[in-house]
Amino acid sequence: MLRDHFIKPGEELPGAVFLTEVTAPGRAGRRADAVHISTWASRGGGEIDVCEVKTQRADWLRELRDPGKAEAWWPHSSRFWLVVPNTDVARPDELPDGWGLLVPKARGRRFQTVVEPEKRTPQLTPGLLVTLLTNTETVRYNALRRQRDELGDRHRQELQRLRDEAGTARDPRVEEKLALLQRLEKALGGRLGAGGWGRLVGTDEAAEALAAFVQPHLERQRAEQRVSRAVAVLGHQRDALDRAVRELEKAAGKVPAE
Repeated sequence: MLRDHFIKPGEELPGAVFLTEVTAPGRAGRRADAVHISTWASRGGGEIDVCEVKTQRADWLRELRDPGKAEAWWPHSSRFWLVVPNTDVARPDELPDGWGLLVPKARGRRFQTVVEPEKRTPQLTPGLLVTLLTNTETVRYNALRRQRDELGDRHRQELQRLRDEAGTARDPRVEEKLALLQRLEKALGGRLGAGGWGRLVGTDEAAEALAAFVQPHLERQRAEQRVSRAVAVLGHQRDALDRAVRELEKAAGKVPAE
């Protein structure tokens, strides 16, 4: 929310840098929760807003008892802000001299300025420049790493989707025919392609030759099957005649009844 207060979301060239958890120059080691640096002259180029965020009143009271963080950043900031969810956390009359107070509005991205801060010219020391440049590079690196991870996740999801679609689109009959074709190619020592079968014969010629070779065998198999069916039918008829003869002989008294 605080970043959106200083920098309009979606701006390709925001004209500012927004950093979080920035250690103050020097040996104090005090961190600012947020630092906003204007880079465009039309938007106060070179101005530095340092923000201390408090969400609980107890934390704010501890800050009042130990203002070291503000003292470490005070000479390097154009404005020093306290940012709270509402004035119940920090009352305007409790602020040290020169501090500003920001609270979020019910609507809109911009915070409400409850107390205007003192405006100063920041001391641009080598230590401050190193701190800001280091944190800016860290932010850029983290943003690129997040983008890389997001693109990687998106790529893996798309690859899995294509694999799933390919898996559901498979036809067992097609798989069986492909396996048979591979066996046939292996047996004939050539691969079937758009130009023909290997380098010896065209696809149509190969199909005709294969049909000429296979057709007589198929006809013989069909003939054998027809003969087998006829023999089976004749066998059934013979068995039926044998039963009928026995029945007649039994009725004529030639065969004793069991």
